[in-house]
Amino acid sequence: MNDYKKGKCECYKHIIHGGKMGQNNFDFFLPTKILFGEGRASQAGEAISMYGRVCMIVTTKWNDVKGKAFEEIIKTIKSKGVKVIIFDKALPNPTLSSIMKGVAIAKQERVDVLVGLGGGSAIDTAKAIALGATHEGSPWDYLFFKEQQPTAATLPIIAITTTSGSGSHVTKVSVLTNEETNTKSAIGSTHIFPKVAIVDPRLMISKPPYLTAVSGFDAFTHAFESYININSNMMIDAIAVEAIRIIVQYLKESVKNGSDVEVRRMMAYADTLAGITIANVGTTLPHAMGQPISGHAPHVSHGEALALVYPEFLDFTYSSCIEKFATIARIFKPSLVTVSDYQAAKELCECVVEFQKEIGLSLTLSSLRVCDEDIDAIIDDCMDFPDMHINPAVPSREELFVMFDNMRGE
Repeated sequence: MNDYKKGKCECYKHIIHGGKMGQNNFDFFLPTKILFGEGRASQAGEAISMYGRVCMIVTTKWNDVKGKAFEEIIKTIKSKGVKVIIFDKALPNPTLSSIMKGVAIAKQERVDVLVGLGGGSAIDTAKAIALGATHEGSPWDYLFFKEQQPTAATLPIIAITTTSGSGSHVTKVSVLTNEETNTKSAIGSTHIFPKVAIVDPRLMISKPPYLTAVSGFDAFTHAFESYININSNMMIDAIAVEAIRIIVQYLKESVKNGSDVEVRRMMAYADTLAGITIANVGTTLPHAMGQPISGHAPHVSHGEALALVYPEFLDFTYSSCIEKFATIARIFKPSLVTVSDYQAAKELCECVVEFQKEIGLSLTLSSLRVCDEDIDAIIDDCMDFPDMHINPAVPSREELFVMFDNMRGE
């Protein structure tokens, strides 16, 4: 993955993660206005009309999301005199080619505001289209480490999230895959922060159990990795720990009983908190391992890839971050308050494995149909992925190979 080489890691820390300033001195930035709570989707038209008169709604295949709630959203947008164009070609792992189709339509229709309606894939796609519609070349030319960066010409973005996992509605990142190179990378710019994020728990009620589990675990990883990130600070720590407490308490119930609005509300809140943490600090080793998996095996969702690598990541890292691992272990298992920090940190691995079993995310490379022939290339990509270098412990290529070998399964 040549795009990541030549010392880009330091650049990445400062563009996306803000750089390490210490626990007591830190920057915190969130320009997104958040409209949170049941019924807030009814304010979509008002929010969108503040930024444009021709909006493109970016979502997944329309028949997969179409329903009464979404028709109401469109109705409220049109009631404000805003023209609506639906682009329902967003993919679970957004690709450059799918994004460019949206860019072409946005230019043709003179779209002046983008609406990401759905999970992280739809919102990330909307962000990339908002950039591509107003800049030369393609969004791939504006990846976080490249000299050419997004400008204020980027179209305004409104995010209406329907899952509790990606946090994309409050971040400055858009993840996309270049199919020609099987490379998964990201745009990271304050210009792609959504102007408004609408978080209405009622929109999450219809999500099936497995998607709920996958997206909820994704939110956990965002909070946990921001917490242990070498660039973390006391404010991010507080937000991350609160997000983790909520997810540990509510994710299993949201998988079992997705129609419970209170449970959905709490998971939506935790997802938003976790998104705020990655917007200001960022992810670590699991994302460096997981994103290349999805790049080479596009059928594997982002959340699945993370669930796959987490047991090995935890086992590798705990001894380098004992105090923080122990804190989270005691959230999962309060009885660990009676043991040493080292023992509690070590037991976090078992706690998370059991948690994954309970939500149906015990995965292997074999069960996810990741080809053995791709492992070397995936590991090469991991080695060059910047998130790896802000983990408390940085693995060698040989150590990564052992971890992936342990993930093979039967």
